[in-house]
Amino acid sequence: MESVKELYYLMPHMVAIWIILNILGNTIKMTFKVQGKYIVWILLIVSLVINFLFFGFNFESLFIGFVTFSFSVSSYDLVKYYNEIRSKKIARNVNKR
Repeated sequence: MESVKELYYLMPHMVAIWIILNILGNTIKMTFKVQGKYIVWILLIVSLVINFLFFGFNFESLFIGFVTFSFSVSSYDLVKYYNEIRSKKIARNVNKR
């Protein structure tokens, strides 16, 4: 039960890192024209470094680093694919008229 309370305590930290990683990923993609496969690795390294700095080098900080990284990448992909599907539906409706 204590471990659940500890994870609940870390949720605001995870959300903050998630937002930082989303902003950093979009900034890197727009300004430096880095390929997507390298952005993923950069975000993973940044997430792990931030968590190791705040919580020390242990398994929990490694776990939280991977979780925040995966939330960041999956939420970016979710928004990207949602916008693609939405634009295709709008284009299909315009062509029907």
